[in-house]
Amino acid sequence: MWAPFVKHSSIEQIMNDKGLAKVGDNLVNLCYSLAKTLVLGYTTGEKVRDSVLARAIRGTSVYQHMNRRSDIGKAADAYEAIVAYLWMTDKITISAMADSLAGLLEIDSKTSREKEGMLAAISFQRFLEQNIAHLPQ
Repeated sequence: MWAPFVKHSSIEQIMNDKGLAKVGDNLVNLCYSLAKTLVLGYTTGEKVRDSVLARAIRGTSVYQHMNRRSDIGKAADAYEAIVAYLWMTDKITISAMADSLAGLLEIDSKTSREKEGMLAAISFQRFLEQNIAHLPQ
């Protein structure tokens, strides 16, 4: 169904697709909200900060495909575009992503915003590392 929108032959094309980044922004927020809901045991809605996603992508081999001078916003957009690509090409599901993120998200209601951000970045980094093979090279 989404194939016409994701005809990219390289990781660079995916990471620079602004439309994919917009779709991915919503997917990332949804999946993180679901993961946090699973961990905390009550429903919650979250907006993932760009700094969390930038830290996550910078910790992976995918980052070598970006300009090292990329700012936080551009790095976060690249991560979001990758998530949208993976979802739109049926490589990941929303529930699989939420489960993956929740697996490493050791937080509770007393966890500081700073510590949660650090743990979220690790969760997003590991998720991306687990799915790099699904990206064009």
